[in-house]
Amino acid sequence: MKNTIIKNIIFLSLLLLSLLIIKSCERFTDVGLPKNQITRDVVFKDDQLAKSAMAGVYRSLEESAFISGSSSGAQVILGAYVDELQSYASATSDVSIFYQLGHTASSGKISSLWTTTYSQIYNINAIIEGVENSDQLSTDVRTKLKGEGLFLRALLHLYLTQTFGPIPYVSSTSYEVNQVIQKSSVAEVYTKCKADLESATALLPQTLTAGNRIYPTKMASYTVLARIAYYEKNWDVAIQYSGQVIADSQYKMESDLNKAFLKESSSSIWQLLPFSSIYNTYQGNVFILNTAPPTNVALRQDFVNDFEPGDLRRTSWIGQKTDSQNKTYHYPFKYKQYSTSTSSLEYSVVLRMEELYLIRAEAYARKGQYDLAIADLNKIRGRAGLAPISNISDTNILIDRVMKERRSELFTEFGHRFYDLRQHDLLDVVMTAKKAGWKPNFKLLPLPEKELLLNPNLNPQNEGY
Repeated sequence: MKNTIIKNIIFLSLLLLSLLIIKSCERFTDVGLPKNQITRDVVFKDDQLAKSAMAGVYRSLEESAFISGSSSGAQVILGAYVDELQSYASATSDVSIFYQLGHTASSGKISSLWTTTYSQIYNINAIIEGVENSDQLSTDVRTKLKGEGLFLRALLHLYLTQTFGPIPYVSSTSYEVNQVIQKSSVAEVYTKCKADLESATALLPQTLTAGNRIYPTKMASYTVLARIAYYEKNWDVAIQYSGQVIADSQYKMESDLNKAFLKESSSSIWQLLPFSSIYNTYQGNVFILNTAPPTNVALRQDFVNDFEPGDLRRTSWIGQKTDSQNKTYHYPFKYKQYSTSTSSLEYSVVLRMEELYLIRAEAYARKGQYDLAIADLNKIRGRAGLAPISNISDTNILIDRVMKERRSELFTEFGHRFYDLRQHDLLDVVMTAKKAGWKPNFKLLPLPEKELLLNPNLNPQNEGY
């Protein structure tokens, strides 16, 4: 990680110029940045410049690493890694390397996923420290930016630990600290994530109206806390936090599946705003096939075949394209807009209500509260046009039902399938049947080789690499 810090430590101005001036951020702020060097002192003396700094962070999140909808994001890389996507890209492309299980500790994508995310965290920490040390920003801006920063820091560390295992939890911009920082266990990372999220919750607004959920809120914090409780198998807490969001009348599942990923969707909890008012999402551009055969990715046929007959998600969220040889390819069609439009119709949905119903359903099942688990599952199934289930009083059967619904509901959304298979100890069972080269150590990605060389405190390398 040392090289990441070296690149970022020089001036906050360079951070801002690289994030904000190269690409327009006018959708986040009405104030343009000056073209000259902007120092830390200047940025955190002015409300609009401070908000512009955070706008740059959001732009970076949309463009690269875990929650990006681009081809470099977790939804593509991890979807191809497991059993959602098939790669049609060149053999040397990042997505094909993951699809073919050819990743190593020296792979460029491993390094970029790690270093980009820690760069984003560094930038977030710079903003948190900037607002904490400023006595000239308005109280509202200081509260808003610190709350958003704490939320984002927790979320990014959560993705890192779910992907790499024990990792450093970086909460400072101090070069002296970060160049020798040690890893925290997964349990310790969860604890630190929860602390940041609980602090963020006290600072963030309760909610935002549908169509404007482009910033974190208390509801977004509760959602991530519910997800952590799911990973920790802390079922009472999972029920508590998921229930708090489900109980809010402003959030509800869209009855029309074709509206679930529109910017005004009532089921969206947190979305990423496109950088321009005429753009839509990277997902639409990456996934929708305008020609066949594909040149990047498409859905695996066995994934498509696994949908229950009559499932409206199969017809609404999966598109198809036939080539000149009459071979049909299927693609994710949750996002319908391939390119620009008169105004943005879709925002990238990072958190949504349906995940909470599925978390709570599993939590109820684990606690033996079968009727409540079935009720939550039937809300998901009913929306998908499927018959309700009933009279199940077996935990394992209900958990299998939850996993089936998670697969059909959350496919190609930021790595859920990979994390879910490992969470339920099914990763090796499922993947050895689908990929001949699958190995047990693939439950985690390797730490980047060059980071271990720069900071030996990051050792040991993950097993098997």
